[in-house]
Amino acid sequence: MNVLSRNVLRRRCATAWTALVLSVACSQQDAPPVALVGDVPITSAELRQFASNVLPGLRPVQQGQAARQDYLQTLIDRQLMLRHAREMGIDREPSVWVEQLLQRRTYLANLYRKRDLHPQAQVTDADIARFFAEHNLGRERLMTAILVQTKAEAQAIQRQLAVGASFAELSAQHTLDPRAAAQRGRIGFVNRSMASRLGVPEVVFDHQPTDVVSEPLPLGRRFHLVRFTEDRQVEVDSQRDLLARELAKAKRREVEKKQVELLAYELGWHLTAQGLAALPSRANAPLFAYANGQVSTEEYLEVLKKHRVTRPEALQDSATIAAFARRAILPELVLADASEKAGYHQEPEAAAHLTKADEELLLKAVYQRQVSASVTVDTAAVERYIAAHTERFTIPESICFDELIAPSPQEAQQLKDTLTGQEDLAALAKARGFPLRPRRADGLVCMHRYNSIPYPQLWRALQQAEVGVLNGPVRTREGFALFVVIRTEPARPEPPQQARQRARATLVQQAEQARFDQWIASLREKYRDEIDISAEQLAAALPDSLLASLGPRE
Repeated sequence: MNVLSRNVLRRRCATAWTALVLSVACSQQDAPPVALVGDVPITSAELRQFASNVLPGLRPVQQGQAARQDYLQTLIDRQLMLRHAREMGIDREPSVWVEQLLQRRTYLANLYRKRDLHPQAQVTDADIARFFAEHNLGRERLMTAILVQTKAEAQAIQRQLAVGASFAELSAQHTLDPRAAAQRGRIGFVNRSMASRLGVPEVVFDHQPTDVVSEPLPLGRRFHLVRFTEDRQVEVDSQRDLLARELAKAKRREVEKKQVELLAYELGWHLTAQGLAALPSRANAPLFAYANGQVSTEEYLEVLKKHRVTRPEALQDSATIAAFARRAILPELVLADASEKAGYHQEPEAAAHLTKADEELLLKAVYQRQVSASVTVDTAAVERYIAAHTERFTIPESICFDELIAPSPQEAQQLKDTLTGQEDLAALAKARGFPLRPRRADGLVCMHRYNSIPYPQLWRALQQAEVGVLNGPVRTREGFALFVVIRTEPARPEPPQQARQRARATLVQQAEQARFDQWIASLREKYRDEIDISAEQLAAALPDSLLASLGPRE
């Protein structure tokens, strides 16, 4: 058989395995298996479902029996890797079994949340109206701002404003927010809640008079001066959907918090003296105990690593240990326990998901051990690769432009008839709620020839457009684009660090592919006497008619 490539094997399994395990979890097949890998059967149903779900680009190029063997070999190789991992004891290593356990808890806890907790967190129109009124969200203020790096800079601008300088002009000159600079400091209408998220304290929003500039206000590590220039009142309907989502989230958090506390109390969750004494030396012992089980020091230490907690108190101070576990371990543990008591883990779909998730983590761990860890690429090899493939490390000519994407050709044309091409199209799109494509720091969208595949019409129009002239509308995936080309950037070498990173990634991928092929070949040889394939069942599982319907690789 041909050695199946690492990428094909992994991508096939990722795309088809979920449907496969769900289909066979619902019923057991009485027919003889297509193959046995040791004592693990591969059934006709498994193989048929797997082949049907392989994406066109990953299907075998062969036909007939060769295609059947190719599909089957993917499932055999998967079982060989799992068996090898278990024989190595990887499934018993704390980094693996704890991750499997945490993943299981999260899945089951989410089932419990969805079925048992979220229905208790319904939001009514009365809830929305009450929240809207209590938080004075009907008042919106037109916010302008100047964002600078330091408080001293903000104070210097404040002094200029005090002697009559223009807020709009100073914002255009100094603000670090490029969109605000383009709009001369204008942020837009905000309510009390939005202002708070933008670094404006509620007391400032509530009481600062119109056209008065605030004191320097912290915004992360920076500072901004804020001015409100206009007030307006809005109705609750303008914010109903947003408030419904936010209130539902808050109610869910509240319901969950109460349920977690109740379940923890019922289970008798507590920190053990034995585990606390063993933790500083990292000896394994029960650290927390509850009615249905325990959390070991091994599990706790792995969770510390996962959360990147390195403080000594997390190993020595009982209050710190208890608080961390209550936050990072307890909620998923008690909700998963409740989910299991409800029998959710025994449902076919849940059981299939949990099996697949455990196996995927085990495959990832054994791949890391057998393939990734054995591959190294030195700096000299990276430099040689770049020198030999300079064309791969060249940034092609780019066209940078401002754009506005309207939902219909009619609306796009109407806008074009009213615009001159000198407007800030991004600001106009934002004001109208139109989609915005990712932009560079200067606020422009930049494309090169590689974008001609997803955007063929737009790329042709960009190439033909004059700089500074409003063009369009052009149909794109997102809608109908009006655009103004601002500049063209010539082809240039990729920045050295970026080129080295990409070259190293390519060489690592090539080396891993070669190592993976060697490893899979060795597994097939090692276990060849334990692989039993029924040619008759294989032909019956994937008849010619089914293979014809699937077709070869595109």
